[in-house]
Amino acid sequence: MRDEPAFTTALDFGGVVQQGIGPGPCLLIGDQSEISLMPPKAGSGLEYRMALLARPGDHVLLRQRDREYESYLAGYLGLKEVHFHEVGSDALTPVTRRAWKTESWIETLAEVARAQGGLTLQAYLTTGNTWRLAQAIGERAGQTVHVSGPSSRVARRSNDKLWFTALAKRVIGADATPPTLAAYGPAATAGLAHRLSKQAEQVIIKVPDSAGSAGNLLLESGWVRDMSLTDLRALIRERLHAMGWQDRYPVLVGVWDSDVTASPSAQLWLPLPEDGPPVVEGIFEQRLRSEVAHFVGASRSRLMQEIQDQLSEEALRIARVLQRLGYFGRCSLDAVLCARPGGPTAIHWIECNGRWGGVSIPMAAAGQIVTPLPSDAISVVQEVLPDRRIDLADLLTLWDDLLLRPDRGNSGLIIMASPRHPTGTLINLLALDQSPIAANAVLDEAMGRLAQGVGTLPGQ
Repeated sequence: MRDEPAFTTALDFGGVVQQGIGPGPCLLIGDQSEISLMPPKAGSGLEYRMALLARPGDHVLLRQRDREYESYLAGYLGLKEVHFHEVGSDALTPVTRRAWKTESWIETLAEVARAQGGLTLQAYLTTGNTWRLAQAIGERAGQTVHVSGPSSRVARRSNDKLWFTALAKRVIGADATPPTLAAYGPAATAGLAHRLSKQAEQVIIKVPDSAGSAGNLLLESGWVRDMSLTDLRALIRERLHAMGWQDRYPVLVGVWDSDVTASPSAQLWLPLPEDGPPVVEGIFEQRLRSEVAHFVGASRSRLMQEIQDQLSEEALRIARVLQRLGYFGRCSLDAVLCARPGGPTAIHWIECNGRWGGVSIPMAAAGQIVTPLPSDAISVVQEVLPDRRIDLADLLTLWDDLLLRPDRGNSGLIIMASPRHPTGTLINLLALDQSPIAANAVLDEAMGRLAQGVGTLPGQ
């Protein structure tokens, strides 16, 4: 706070807005368009994931409704008496901003808050638009509206890979992350990449506030060393522009770790300070695909307990700082484990996901939908089948005997999102079972059937 005093005033949105969870229903918002390099329609059916956290009487705000998927939620998962609202598919405006700027939506949501004695906003990513929407609803309703999420400032900082790298080094130590530098212009980016190419086999350039692999540019060090700085500078800018980058600096230039043996993540719950310290809800191992580490799934970790304990201890040290800066809610910290010849495994922290995500949503939803859970074993897969259009009805037929249903016990497959996607079919699945092996087997069976049946499904 000494370095950035604005953290202390980031929650000042007037007396009608408070951080936390209050009385009345929740307004769930799954839009991802405020993440850098994430076009408004890129998430498509993924915006429905937050709906799995709904309880009777809750409201879900969407860019575009999918009534077939809503019927699945009610019929298969028992998510009934949930109110879905479509604010429109404007390709340029985030859902929360559109609601905040539209008089009719403010009045509609204010009426909910008045009738129920309050309202809590719970967004996939909490931003200034989330807080301003809460303020507008609260002022119109004359009721206190809560925001279940971090201040917009700490959310923005925590999702910035450069800021997080500096925090991890300050809290854990200089070796807490791979060698990482900030570049403030095109010449500096090329120069730093050339310098780091002498230290490692690969160099990574990242757009700091992008999500996951969306803004990652991986370069072979031998190739970098052989290029002139002029050509390297032009190449980097061309590749980043192709990702949607708009010449915003600084960018991250770093070493891409080799000898990586696992990609764990620490799933965290950060309560309000008066309610206690942060909690590690689980260590998961991520399944990544492609050279730039694209997330495709996760399951509970089976790493040695000593490693899991160290991951938890370091994650909690970072989380305690975030909590003091105004972070409330769920977040996850991603790391890699690197083998050291003749030495202990190195933990390198890579990024903080200061938002809900591909593991935290299914983890929370599982405990809410299924009581009791068969075990703490859950497995997740998230894929896009490019250039393939598969209807939800066909997926329900294909996986009929695998799907979780109230009359079939507490194990099975949950479809986490509408399959709608602008470039193909979105597959986002959660498997619950008695053990990690059994949960993974359910996912393998589901994906195997999909691979075999895609060519014969209706419309294929």
